[in-house]
Amino acid sequence: MNKNEIKTKHGNINLPAFMPDATYGSIKSISFKDATDSGVKEIVTTTMHIEQNIGSEFIKDFGGIHKFFGWNRPILTDSGGWQVFSLIQRTKGNSKNFITEAGCSFIDSNNGQQFLLTPESSMQIQFNLGSDLMTVLDDPILGDASFAERKECVRINTVWAKRAKQKYIDLTPTLSLKGEGDHPLLGSVIQGGNDYELRKQSANELLELDFDIYNFGGLPLHTPVSWKSESEEGFFHDILKYVSDLIPDNKYKYAMGVGQPTDIAYCVDVGWDLFDTVLPTRNARHGYLYVSEGQGEDTKRYKKLSHDVIRIKKELYEKDDRPIDETCSCEACSTVSRAYLRHLIRINEPAGFRLATIHNLTFYSKWMEDIKQQ
Repeated sequence: MNKNEIKTKHGNINLPAFMPDATYGSIKSISFKDATDSGVKEIVTTTMHIEQNIGSEFIKDFGGIHKFFGWNRPILTDSGGWQVFSLIQRTKGNSKNFITEAGCSFIDSNNGQQFLLTPESSMQIQFNLGSDLMTVLDDPILGDASFAERKECVRINTVWAKRAKQKYIDLTPTLSLKGEGDHPLLGSVIQGGNDYELRKQSANELLELDFDIYNFGGLPLHTPVSWKSESEEGFFHDILKYVSDLIPDNKYKYAMGVGQPTDIAYCVDVGWDLFDTVLPTRNARHGYLYVSEGQGEDTKRYKKLSHDVIRIKKELYEKDDRPIDETCSCEACSTVSRAYLRHLIRINEPAGFRLATIHNLTFYSKWMEDIKQQ
């Protein structure tokens, strides 16, 4: 095992690595060629949304998810657990959406039918897709849930991980004869909410099952967090370091949903290898752009790494004829002014969303390279 890279059938992932979310099989507002031109080398896609909207059997018959997407680089698939969790949280009181030891039962919004996602079916879906990095079904929990709820979450999470691992073994009968890169890698998700002891319990139980990747899951929502400075990291940073320290260095570490550029830099310092978030793409569509220090407003800093942001909808940029970032050579910075991009974003023009997304992903790609140089 080389902690500087992850070997897959579709290329190696150089670590640390950031993966944009291709939630429904695409990165919003741009093509995969745009993504490649922006420096993106690996992506994450969402198991449940793909299964519900396209169907993993269809994709299997088509020749796999890489062929279907036209993306011959590494793809990580999540388990579907977070999407089901979000659905159940939004519909509390609806007895048709619930979690039991068997799995997640919910109403499919596409056809109104009852659907059961189990550890085994989640694995089967991901094998049908043919992804390079897979995730076992997990049971997320809100940070402010009761202790009893968080403890039950950890118990179910371990039970599901055991079942998913067995299904994975069943689907890879020659696993012991292959080396890394010849088979999909499997990750499990450490849960426990905002409780350090439950996080430790979850980690220890999952480590006994020997996964390739260990994920930080279920961000402690509704917990006060300070992002102001390195010396004021807040609870969120503390628990990320704590969980990273629980995972042996010979395992890959994936901080799911992280995050802002300075948070990624912090997490790399404390041992995390993989990251994904919708922030660069979602923020782009809202006119929130990441730029080099000295090129914008509101500087964000972590140790020697720093950047500015631009809120392009501000009147400040109405007549600004400069590129978004004079140090960036992406398509957006090479072709349009801040004033024109502001106009496009304000009228909800798709071309503006595309250009802003290309820029933010280019920034994230460069940011990851800057981290590697530290």
